[in-house]
Amino acid sequence: MNTPQPRRGPSTNILGDWDDVRYFLAVAKTGSFSAAADYLDTKQTTVGRRISAMERRLGAKLFDRHRHGMEVTPAARGVLAQAEQMMGSAAAIERHLAGLDREMAGIVRVTATEGIAANWLVPRLNELRRLHPDIIVQVISGDQVLDLATRQADIAIRFVRPSANQLVAAKVGATAMSVFVAQNYVESFGMPQTLEKLKDHDLIDQTVLHNLPVMRSWSEVIEQCNSVVLRTNSSYAAMEAVRVGYGLSVFPDYAMKANPLLAAPIDLGISREIFLVSHEETNKGARIRTVIDFLREQFRRDEKEWFSGLPPVAPPSAPVAPPAANQP
Repeated sequence: MNTPQPRRGPSTNILGDWDDVRYFLAVAKTGSFSAAADYLDTKQTTVGRRISAMERRLGAKLFDRHRHGMEVTPAARGVLAQAEQMMGSAAAIERHLAGLDREMAGIVRVTATEGIAANWLVPRLNELRRLHPDIIVQVISGDQVLDLATRQADIAIRFVRPSANQLVAAKVGATAMSVFVAQNYVESFGMPQTLEKLKDHDLIDQTVLHNLPVMRSWSEVIEQCNSVVLRTNSSYAAMEAVRVGYGLSVFPDYAMKANPLLAAPIDLGISREIFLVSHEETNKGARIRTVIDFLREQFRRDEKEWFSGLPPVAPPSAPVAPPAANQP
């Protein structure tokens, strides 16, 4: 006589979808579901749903919520190192396969600042498309430093030479940082002639620049200014504000190439090098190498005009009007 076997309940303590590890590590790294969603380019609700499902399957709580964000629980902390090792191995496999890829079709992700992406990079991609119509360039703009090792991007245009051994960086130019102003602002309030006089004008503060040691002289101007009229973390928003005459702000010198602005005759003493960065394991892939070579050639062509590192000279005809009565 066969003894009935007990019905087996739902499986527990199993990982299930290995992709859940990416979500777990993203929350552990960023400290919140929303930041993890930005990091993974997905929705916050998706992150929360994946973490909850993972906790149910494992039968363990993975995160504690605190006022300052999410923290890995003691129980989950024990597997954090193994999860990082697992994802590192997966990324290494992906990089290796990308390096072996001989296909001249597919996506190549390029990350750059807003200014370079909109004003310089995108206008030149039509030539690449004509030469290689099956390569699709995904442009990721912003000041965040994406991780090339985990293939958040394949190629990066950066203002800082990376220190990681596996990243290959080629200097492709340099840019001075200058103070820019619109013609209508100058006509109303005058053109500042010295660094000291800047603090008496309406300034637009780009908050993302405060963490850069090279921008210290500009940060000091902002700190001493009597009239900061706008603060933003977007260089594009700051550029639009300057363009309509809202105030003055600082931009790379190539800003004049794509915007009808005037450069104040003030030397901030700030120059930033520009690097084209790739990963040594992925830059051997055919389409990634093709885009790298194309961008290097574009930088070479435009180095003198766009990326020489020399500050632009304000036109002699730029009017210098006396300050209006209601302005300092």
